[in-house]
Amino acid sequence: MRALMHARCGIISCEAGAVVNGVLIRRIFPALSWLALCGLLLATVLAQFGSFSWLAELATHFRIQYVGVALLLVAGFAGLRRLPPALLAAGLAMFNAWCAAPYLFPGQRPTGMTAGGPPQLVALNLYYRNQAYGTVRDYLRGRDPDVLVLSELTPAWAHELDTVIASYPFQVSRDRYGPWGLGIFSRYPLRDARALNLGVPGTVNVRAILGLPGRELELVAVHLSSPTSAVHAAQRNQQLAELAQVLGPSRAAPALPRLLVGDMNLTPFSPYFRTLLARTGLRDARQRAGFLGTWPTWLPLLQIPIDHCLADPALEVVGVDRGPAVGSDHYPLEVTLRRER
Repeated sequence: MRALMHARCGIISCEAGAVVNGVLIRRIFPALSWLALCGLLLATVLAQFGSFSWLAELATHFRIQYVGVALLLVAGFAGLRRLPPALLAAGLAMFNAWCAAPYLFPGQRPTGMTAGGPPQLVALNLYYRNQAYGTVRDYLRGRDPDVLVLSELTPAWAHELDTVIASYPFQVSRDRYGPWGLGIFSRYPLRDARALNLGVPGTVNVRAILGLPGRELELVAVHLSSPTSAVHAAQRNQQLAELAQVLGPSRAAPALPRLLVGDMNLTPFSPYFRTLLARTGLRDARQRAGFLGTWPTWLPLLQIPIDHCLADPALEVVGVDRGPAVGSDHYPLEVTLRRER
């Protein structure tokens, strides 16, 4: 009898617990959904004012994530049979998808790196606190690019990669103990190379004429300031303005096509990115490959594309791809150019 009573009590307790949990879910889930919808609406509206505030500009970088959250909310509110918020979430999904459309619906996948093929370039932010020296060495030896651009190049990294970069006869580099070291290492001639701070003392960016087989191009390798505060955002914007001056305006038939690579610390959805393209006439070479989030490697759902390859239309970039994780907080960017006959 006692066993039967205990069993009945247990059943009653389970049923009561299920009822309580059901009530909590019915109350908490709608509340969380409404909170997420309000946050998404605020972020989307804020992103429209990206050129007026550094905080608003930060909101521009996550268009792809906004689309994903909005679609989840559409499903959630549809399950709750709440039509008005479901329609609002659908509208936000469509608007953010429209803003990010060139990267959501790419026209062509990259061709990838091929040994013995076209001139190849790897741009990698090493992350100055990264100590995965062996992983980076193995990756660079495996890819064996013709041109290597390394940012956050510290004396320790220069020492650890000595056996790799020794195979490049043409080099221009400045290592730093902080995050601002940068170098170009090439198997093709580099001339007129010079380091630039782009208006922010202590930073290193490099401009050089790269002599590829059959043609030359103007290569600019950059690592711009990270907009983690109003001051740093202003510094990055100053660098972007200086960069536009260095690259010059659009050229109908440039004798020396331009190629810009590196960690620019902004995404294609930023108004400052669009301004740079408008002022220089360069095109985003990664657009045909899609989104390709390159940072942060350790947070997949929030990865955004801040490492870039911009080029003149006359300089055909055959492929832009994202390399594997190598211990840095950035993925490498792999670039393949068309070979001149």
